Amino acid sequence: MSAADVVLVLVRLAIGCWLLWSVPTVDRRARGGGGLRGVSVVVPARDEADSLPHLLRSLPDDVEVIVVDDHSCDGTAVVAAVGGARVVESAPLPDGWIGKSWACEQGAAAASGDTLAFVDADVRFALDGLERLVAERAERGGLVSAQPFHEPGSPVEHLAAIFNIVGFAGTDAATPLGRRRGSRGAFGPVLVTSRSDYERVGRHEAIGASIVDDVALAHAYRSASLPVSILGGGDAVSFRMYPEGFRQMVEGFTKNLAAGVRGVRRFTTVLVVAWMTLLVQAAVAPVRAAVVLDVEALAAAAVLYVVVAGQVWWMARKLGRFGAWVAAIFPVSTALFLAVFVRSVVATVRGSVSWRGRRVSTRG
Repeated sequence: MSAADVVLVLVRLAIGCWLLWSVPTVDRRARGGGGLRGVSVVVPARDEADSLPHLLRSLPDDVEVIVVDDHSCDGTAVVAAVGGARVVESAPLPDGWIGKSWACEQGAAAASGDTLAFVDADVRFALDGLERLVAERAERGGLVSAQPFHEPGSPVEHLAAIFNIVGFAGTDAATPLGRRRGSRGAFGPVLVTSRSDYERVGRHEAIGASIVDDVALAHAYRSASLPVSILGGGDAVSFRMYPEGFRQMVEGFTKNLAAGVRGVRRFTTVLVVAWMTLLVQAAVAPVRAAVVLDVEALAAAAVLYVVVAGQVWWMARKLGRFGAWVAAIFPVSTALFLAVFVRSVVATVRGSVSWRGRRVSTRG
């Protein structure tokens, strides 16, 4: 490896450190003076009977919880009612709407609180997690978005590590200049806002056709000169991202990847791509050196592989409970990421993707 090659590797390692330097998390000291009075939790749910009990058990008893049953086939409504939630049966999906956005719109209309928390069914809160998030929103204003700490439940779910890293890096929220420069996008699993701000940006009706509803809603807030804060879940809120396995994970990321890139700053996209080329190089270098039986090149490639794997682990551990073995097989998750990204681009060009048993338009 030449001196120029070494410099190029170091530059891209530095880019990785920059992109995920410090993930901002929900402040442990944050407490709202009024507690959770006037807070409504809206849960859009389609075939979430397995996930809902974990969420409902993690919510405080004194919070209004509204589960919007989006035409489920697995008893979601019954599970929600047994868990103490108020169930709203979704009306038929109108033209020009994405299912989740339509469910959120109906849930917000049925809610009575002045503070709205839109929460995915696979989310789980710590004992004081929701209160801390509500307090963060009261302090920061606008929209507070939290990407829950990822708790993989099966080996397949661990393959989401690179997806998580790239997704959070693309927001600019974790760079040293994150708060000063401002972040982009948002994460849909947890969104907290005041009702007045939500009404001001036009509710979900304003973004009803967008396939990446979280990014579109964040754009609506920024367009209305309202702040958007992106946080990592830390010890306040977690989730199992795709508990149904490989197919669900591929479909979910296919739906989000290509469209989500539109919300990323161009310079940040360049940085992420540059870092990804380092992962590809580190994965390919040992194979190439072994094929030509170059012992010196093989030793250099092994060092590069270990260093890059170490950085992947350092980054992944900021966002989820990923083990060292996940970093050790980073070429597998990197290859999966690239394959799913290509699949997402193709689906976007074709005009639709499959999600939760529906064909979803990518052109909203």
